[in-house]
Amino acid sequence: MRSGDESPIGAIIMGRKMGVKVDLAVWMPLLAESRLTALPHDSLLRGKLRSGLRPDSPEVLAALQRWPAQAHLRTDEHGTEVLLIYRLTEEPRRVPWIHALLLLATLLTTLGSGALMAGADPFRTRALELGGVLLPYPTGLEPRRLLLGATFAFPFLGVLLCHEMGHYWAARTHRVRASLPYFIPFPPYLSVIGSLGAFIRLRGPTVRRSVLFDIGAAGPIASFVVSLPLFAWGLGMSSIVSGPVSAATPFVIRFAGQPVWLGNGILTHVLATVAGPAAPGQELILLHPVALAGWLGLFVTALNLLPLGQLDGGHVLYSLFPRAHARLARLFLVSLVPLGLLWWGWWGWLALVLVLHRGRVGHPPVLQVEPDVGGTRRVLGWLLILTFLLTFVPVPIEL
Repeated sequence: MRSGDESPIGAIIMGRKMGVKVDLAVWMPLLAESRLTALPHDSLLRGKLRSGLRPDSPEVLAALQRWPAQAHLRTDEHGTEVLLIYRLTEEPRRVPWIHALLLLATLLTTLGSGALMAGADPFRTRALELGGVLLPYPTGLEPRRLLLGATFAFPFLGVLLCHEMGHYWAARTHRVRASLPYFIPFPPYLSVIGSLGAFIRLRGPTVRRSVLFDIGAAGPIASFVVSLPLFAWGLGMSSIVSGPVSAATPFVIRFAGQPVWLGNGILTHVLATVAGPAAPGQELILLHPVALAGWLGLFVTALNLLPLGQLDGGHVLYSLFPRAHARLARLFLVSLVPLGLLWWGWWGWLALVLVLHRGRVGHPPVLQVEPDVGGTRRVLGWLLILTFLLTFVPVPIEL
């Protein structure tokens, strides 16, 4: 497959199969030099075409036709670089049981959270006291009460699914192997929303910044597009209640009978002013479950767009600014320190990013550096930066 905005010289040409029988003898006579590298899931042959050969030379076109796996060619003043990525064995097709089971478990826990927001306990919860700490545990299940959480669980899981399938679609479009989404259930007694989110695993290498950008940007775009109307629609069904209110935390939900205040960003403030029952900060707005799902979707979008490491925002930042991305990421990481004075959770995010990335906040390089990702991606990248600023919530939650 050839990417639509590439010239023939910079074309990406990919095979249709993920694991196939390959014959390197197709390419070896055409290469002046080559080096074989073992990647975590693939083999990589990097080489340069012999002098006098170009990507549109008959011999090269014939090799591309016969080569069944990924081939990436790029020409600059030093010649034409060739990247051949292949698997020696074909991946067996498996029934995605683990993905289905995690989705069902997350549906159960998010339904439970939604029911607790509605004032019902579908799990007949009891508490065990250990060392002065009460540990809740379920003693049964009441399906009718559980279904009271559907107005929250289904739109919220829909947002998470759209986000991850955006990544999945972009990865498969570029022939980068990716898993189906892994949903993460969490006990509703310990998490207001009954989940820690979802993720997919990329099992193939990312060759170019343009591919990295597309995969990183697709998830936040999908969740933003879905969350925006959900929040606006849910605001129309929300109501005004009495209680402490501020411009920083103008929204509230009730969870197991207890109020939980939610924060405000630029976009949520504008939408609440236009579509909500009152101007945020003047009256306390009790969010309808659909509005909560939309608020969470916008918040998830902002979290994923944090310009750090291999988060979606880190992918976008590296794709746009490959030389300056590490410095910009460090500056943002430092900014989380004073933000933690507003909400301690930002200190937790700072620690988590440092642990997961082993102290590095920059992005690892791609295999084949290209001079530019193209005008369309640059514009979209700046729009994503704007989206992050609009959806960012300095004080997300207050108990």
